[in-house]
Amino acid sequence: MQLSELIKSIAPIERQDTTQDVEISSIAYDSRVVKDGSLFVALRGFKVDGHSFIENALSQKAAAIVCEEIPNGLTSTAAFIKVPNTRIALSQLSKAFYGNASDKLKLIGVTGTNGKTTTTLLIKSMLEANGIKTGLIGTIAHHLGDEIIEAERTTPEALELHQFFDKMTKSNCAAAVMEVSSHSLALHRTDGLRFDVAVFTNLSRDHLDFHGTMENYFQAKKLLFDRLSADAVAITNIDDDYGSRIVSDTKAKTMTYSVSENIDGSKGLKRQALADVQATAMSYQLSGTTASIQYKDELHTHAFRHIGKFNLYNVLAAYSVGRALNLSDTDVVRGLAKCDLVRGRMEQIWSSDHRCAIVDYAHSPDALLNVMRAVREIMPKEGKLVVAFGCGGDRDKGKRPMMGQVAEENADVVILTSDNPRSEHPEMILNDIEAGMKKNKPMYRIENRAAAIRKGIELIEQGDVLLVAGKGHETYQEIDGVKHHFDDREVIEKIFREQAKTL
Repeated sequence: MQLSELIKSIAPIERQDTTQDVEISSIAYDSRVVKDGSLFVALRGFKVDGHSFIENALSQKAAAIVCEEIPNGLTSTAAFIKVPNTRIALSQLSKAFYGNASDKLKLIGVTGTNGKTTTTLLIKSMLEANGIKTGLIGTIAHHLGDEIIEAERTTPEALELHQFFDKMTKSNCAAAVMEVSSHSLALHRTDGLRFDVAVFTNLSRDHLDFHGTMENYFQAKKLLFDRLSADAVAITNIDDDYGSRIVSDTKAKTMTYSVSENIDGSKGLKRQALADVQATAMSYQLSGTTASIQYKDELHTHAFRHIGKFNLYNVLAAYSVGRALNLSDTDVVRGLAKCDLVRGRMEQIWSSDHRCAIVDYAHSPDALLNVMRAVREIMPKEGKLVVAFGCGGDRDKGKRPMMGQVAEENADVVILTSDNPRSEHPEMILNDIEAGMKKNKPMYRIENRAAAIRKGIELIEQGDVLLVAGKGHETYQEIDGVKHHFDDREVIEKIFREQAKTL
């Protein structure tokens, strides 16, 4: 694409070059991947400033540089384009370079602290069961039509986002569903995306190391709904304290969902619903969840494979998307039923002698509370709940004592262990967690995660549950900046196999 055509997508403050025009072969924000004819966008990061690598980009034969400050003293034939914010410019340039591919897709965004991964996978399953080929961008993996790649972050940088949308359209996808993180909204990665449907799941403490306050965190999430057009649909969980507020300024049509313990739908009676999509008469079992769902004048009872009340919210969110897209109850539920259970989300692992361990990604106080309550709902009342968890290093330290308190108040036995300590000392993280505990229940502190899991397994019998929380689908443990292979599920299965040989 010609540079003159490409920069129509942005509003340059200043342009300096010695050539009339130039062909742009690619866009890059990492100088190490710049090649002959690339447009290099200098992003200001939290640890490094891309402006420091402009000279490197030029040595790699970059044809043009987009920056917030044009450097002095560089001799180059490359074009220099000054903009107010290079992050915004990267979103605009990437979208234009890839032919506005996202505009060719029915685009569905899901945001919230918890539930994004499960909800997006449910939506994808529902759409594809109804003949709508759907791409997905999420925490575990990105599904690009005919290609699946492992995810490095929940929402990729703008350049990768638009590359992915381009691949989806070339694979004949008609829709795309994506997890939209608060970081991506605050850092302009999703600028310029025209969402047809946006979903809010819930909001609780997380990522305050980045946002600083809950209000800042909320305002970042709210950007998704503030930017919707009048033709879009904003779907929100009105049982959450932020659920109504997050759609207060949206131009889009709103649709609400709720789970109510106080409306009896068990006899097929259509009662006054609290929300547009209302769940009633819930029954939670190890095998799944049963609930009646009311939408307009319809009331249907369905069984779902997903376990626990918090997962019922995820099901309702996906169900609401289907009804917003004019799918029937039958079509929606058929698609939801085909969705595989999500790896590392309430994932059950059983021993040969019928002891149960559950692996879950819960890594915030609210998520840990929800998953522990869900486990209590489905396990025998006389059973013992053992929880093993830690907290990530270099992240919000304020949530650590809160998670210790939640674990102690809702488990019978607590095992504190290491998560991803990153650059922090694991024992210091455990000190922070323990500070929130009264130590009025059995508690073990075992920094080595594999040893902690082994101890948890030793403590459970039939009817008990070991919950291993925090890492879920992750297959690594990050220590001092190095990722080492570690998979909670593999460790549990190995210990169960070892014990089976001795029975």
